[in-house]
Amino acid sequence: MKHKLLWLGAIGAVAVLAYAQTATLRGAAGQGLAAGPDAERPNAQFRFAVKELTFNNQSRLSGGFEIEVRGENGVAVVHMPEVGRLAVDAENKVAEFAGRGWLTVRTRQGVRRTQGIVFVRAADNRAPDSTSGDPDTIGVAFRTAPDADPAFAYRGAVVRGDIRVFEETRSR
Repeated sequence: MKHKLLWLGAIGAVAVLAYAQTATLRGAAGQGLAAGPDAERPNAQFRFAVKELTFNNQSRLSGGFEIEVRGENGVAVVHMPEVGRLAVDAENKVAEFAGRGWLTVRTRQGVRRTQGIVFVRAADNRAPDSTSGDPDTIGVAFRTAPDADPAFAYRGAVVRGDIRVFEETRSR
């Protein structure tokens, strides 16, 4: 009887610990059109969704990013199929993330594709239905090596669409 009571107490303690765990989901998502500082109209189309789920002292990172930027001489596409690092400042609504990817540049002379590392900074400055305040911004840098100068860089304000930076914590 005493042995059964000990087992029942141990099972109850494990159940209480498993039930009282906290999960945190943080990340950013966005899509739309952006205009660079010198652009008269939108010159970039972007879409991304990145997130990190932390639960039971383990983290899972997922998501990807893509932007297409039209310039005078052609089109540059930066693609990151899977995020490798994510930092979220939920208070200031800024997410910075990076991962391996590639830059494809299409011009009249041909197509050039380069592998490297994509660095992105997304700022959620206002609600999607608001027109007051600073617009959301997106910044991208593509480097062939972590310490190399950017082979491509873009920074623009979102003119159509939205960026959302979030952090949510839930207890079970």
